[in-house]
Amino acid sequence: MAEDLNWAVGGEAGDGIDSTGKIFAQALSRAGRHVFTSKDFASRIRGGYTAYKIRTSVEQVQSVVDRLDILVALTQRTIDENLDELHDGSVIIYDGERSWEAEIPDEATAVDVPLKSLAEEAGGAIMRNIVALGAACEITNFDVEYLDEALEKRFGGKGSKIVENNKAAARAGQEYVQENYDLDHLGYNIDTTDNDYVLLNGNEAIGMGAIAAGCRFYAGYPITPATSIMEYLTERIEDYGGHVVQAEDELSAINMSLGAARAGARSMTATSGAGIDLMTETFGLVATSETPLVIADVQRSGPSTGMPTKQEQGDLNMALYAGHGEVPRFVVAPTSITECFWKTVEAFNLAEKYQTPVFLVSDLAMSVTEQTFPPEVFDMDDVEIDRGKLVDEDGVDEWLDAQGHFRAHAVTEDGVSPRAIPGTTDAAHMSTGLEHDELGRRTEEEDERVHQVDKRYRKVETARNEEDWDYREFGNPDADNLIISWGSNEGALIEALDYLEEDGIDVRVISVPYIFPRPDLTEDIEAADETIVVECNATGQFADVIEHDVLTRVKRINKYTGVRFKADELADDITDKLTEEVPA
Repeated sequence: MAEDLNWAVGGEAGDGIDSTGKIFAQALSRAGRHVFTSKDFASRIRGGYTAYKIRTSVEQVQSVVDRLDILVALTQRTIDENLDELHDGSVIIYDGERSWEAEIPDEATAVDVPLKSLAEEAGGAIMRNIVALGAACEITNFDVEYLDEALEKRFGGKGSKIVENNKAAARAGQEYVQENYDLDHLGYNIDTTDNDYVLLNGNEAIGMGAIAAGCRFYAGYPITPATSIMEYLTERIEDYGGHVVQAEDELSAINMSLGAARAGARSMTATSGAGIDLMTETFGLVATSETPLVIADVQRSGPSTGMPTKQEQGDLNMALYAGHGEVPRFVVAPTSITECFWKTVEAFNLAEKYQTPVFLVSDLAMSVTEQTFPPEVFDMDDVEIDRGKLVDEDGVDEWLDAQGHFRAHAVTEDGVSPRAIPGTTDAAHMSTGLEHDELGRRTEEEDERVHQVDKRYRKVETARNEEDWDYREFGNPDADNLIISWGSNEGALIEALDYLEEDGIDVRVISVPYIFPRPDLTEDIEAADETIVVECNATGQFADVIEHDVLTRVKRINKYTGVRFKADELADDITDKLTEEVPA
């Protein structure tokens, strides 16, 4: 059998699929195993196919693959949706007592467990999924006691009886399989280790990074898949003196966040899809008033309502260019869940150092994926906070004009003006969305207009020269084949390297976390025989940006089915693309 194990549970929305998968993922991580999850869910409260998949190994895993070893099928559609991933040796757990008659493919082993009946005996039919987890533990020789802590965490708030009933349900599933099936010949065995791992998803990492960076105000409106950032902060930020507001809409959310930032708080908002469209009007006000604000866009399939619960990287142009007029900005795109944490910290520093909006661009695949990490990768001692040119009473004097007025928009060599929190002695000032002079007073005078526009863009150039806008690199640095990616595709690309190496294909992978400013890839592309840009959108938005920069055509791998890249699939795509001619 393969060293990693691939498990899934599937059924209808509302069947508790997500909580079931999360419980098993937590149990595996507590057993010292690495976990990488993926979710497929419909944009409705009840009904529609939904699934939770887990890939687990004692080694780090960073992608999903086209193989399922254990499938808990609550509906026939669950089996049908995963036929291509089943193999000789796959096990399908189902409830034969239910009204549907399971059609099991010949190559799979059927394990009929009376999930509902056993759950009712343990205390309630609602626990049938926990019975299935117990059955999966027996099939994979995984100690069912590892489920106990996860069950306590999930149901502890509902009382000890509920917890004990769920533990009994898990053991009922385990004992039923033990008494009725002999599956040792399949060779499944989930090894455990003494390693300690943190299990979290990309949105949780963004929330954790925000708190670590000193964010003390968040305003947002619920929208898939960004909502869980707000949920994470709601449960924790008050412990650090912060506050979360659920606004009435996205317009209010970004303007509340802007107001908090003007008051001196590190502030952010997050949204997705149509929400980022609604916030666009305020982008220019953030930039013109020179207010530091972090705006997270967790991308999903568009346009319009599109597919709200599906993967896509279609908002790159929005992040780069949205807003009337010319809006200086930074665009940062984390490439992994750990980078969601660190790039969030960096986004807050950039926002305050250069007093401009920072777009933190993530996507659905990364936002909902749970993955395991050693705790030390989130070492809070390594977090550095830089508030830029924030002046107090002692630093105000050098920024006053001859009449004693504070020059909040002073024209400086580096483009960055002083910033004073309202209430700072002798630093009273005005800021407006209208064009203004150094004091913030409205002006239409030509020279003042030019000075202010040039100043605002000059700080972007200052940041371009002073900050490290480097990329992440994997594979063979001397390979003739260059693969460029951004965002959440990094993990699949890293694992695709192994498949490509088996086929004798040598590649270098560049994963770019900075979209603007971005690293200059001219020399890298000129040194390569073949360059391929990988992204989850239809038009190749990042490929367009690269071609604009280097004046060279590149090959493209685009996926816009609503499903993330898989490592083995991506390796095949790269192999095929290398044989194609570069488009004219």
